[in-house]
Amino acid sequence: MTLFADVLLPLSVSTPYRYAVPDALSQRVVTGTRVLVPVRRRQALGVVAGLGSEPPAAGTERAILAAPDAEPALSPELLRLGEWLSSYYGCPRGLSLRALLPGALWGGRSGRVAGPPERTERTITLVQALPSLLERERAFSRSPKRRAAYEALEALGGTAPLRHLVAQLKLGPSVLTGLVRQGLARIDQVAAPRDPFADLAVAPPPELTADQRRVMDEILATPVATPILIEGVTGSGKTLVYLEVLRSMVESGGGAILLVPEIALTPQTVARVRGVFGDAVAVLHSGLSDAERADAWRALRQGKKRVAVGARSAIFAPVQRLAVIVVDEEHEPSYKQGTAPRYHARDAALVRGQIEGARVLFGSATPSLELLHQVADGSVRRVELPRRIAAADLARRALAACAVAA
Repeated sequence: MTLFADVLLPLSVSTPYRYAVPDALSQRVVTGTRVLVPVRRRQALGVVAGLGSEPPAAGTERAILAAPDAEPALSPELLRLGEWLSSYYGCPRGLSLRALLPGALWGGRSGRVAGPPERTERTITLVQALPSLLERERAFSRSPKRRAAYEALEALGGTAPLRHLVAQLKLGPSVLTGLVRQGLARIDQVAAPRDPFADLAVAPPPELTADQRRVMDEILATPVATPILIEGVTGSGKTLVYLEVLRSMVESGGGAILLVPEIALTPQTVARVRGVFGDAVAVLHSGLSDAERADAWRALRQGKKRVAVGARSAIFAPVQRLAVIVVDEEHEPSYKQGTAPRYHARDAALVRGQIEGARVLFGSATPSLELLHQVADGSVRRVELPRRIAAADLARRALAACAVAA
């Protein structure tokens, strides 16, 4: 029996197009998969919205050309969020679908149909230990440079990029391949995501104040299904509370999304988050290149990174086992998307939290009227940080954090 896929294209349409699934692609084409399909005289990427056995109208049958990904691009939960966007905001399903993936994965400015390819690099890894001096003397009696390379790799934890060893440690390529020929190491081709924040200096967060601990306890004692507004004056330390809640969720195996206004998405903000989560953080915002956004998206989709930080579109980040969503400064107008598909990230956060069973936190010194209304009707709980952290206390905690980082 021939299998057919309903493919939704990122256009101003609500009806998917039905394509035949070639036998060679039957294992890859499932709901949520990106597929390349013929559309009139061109080709386009779409997403499989469903599968069935009924063929399209006679004379219109065409087949899927390719499925570029090894796994679905969109989870069932994100597809449900896309359906809500379409229904709630009255936009075509195709446009709501377009919001769920970075533009680069629809082809991007580069013109590549499948988006920017994943960057890779060659690494060398030790595969045999030489624990004694005698063994090393025997192995490297005629090659002191090879011994130096072996011990440099050992000092780096047993594996390192070839480019680092050649460029930084001045080890010749022939010396490194000699280790492979000798059976002491192997060379692999591994993914090397583009991360513009990889070398960002970070410091561990300071200790919580008594008020912050009280708010933390109130949050963790609240049912996950109840959204929470953290109302606190500027300087009261809301961000540290967010990070501690995120830390508790991530340490339990969950993932997290932290939304901040576009103007606040600075290296300093990213540094604070990386101070808690290190390389588990992926940043998504408009200042990144197509390739950087695609790599950050892939790292989240594959579970290699577990915390997404970004502006409004990061609400669609493919975080695995999503446990918590934070919308900082929820009153900011930049959370509204002004072009189709129009949406408000605050509302999308509430719906995604409901779909995925994730805790949702909002923070503001001046909450929006919409959220205050929800507090009044009991659908959102409010907790408060009424006092600024004293300047002397801020300085003391900053110095302590810098001392630990040093």
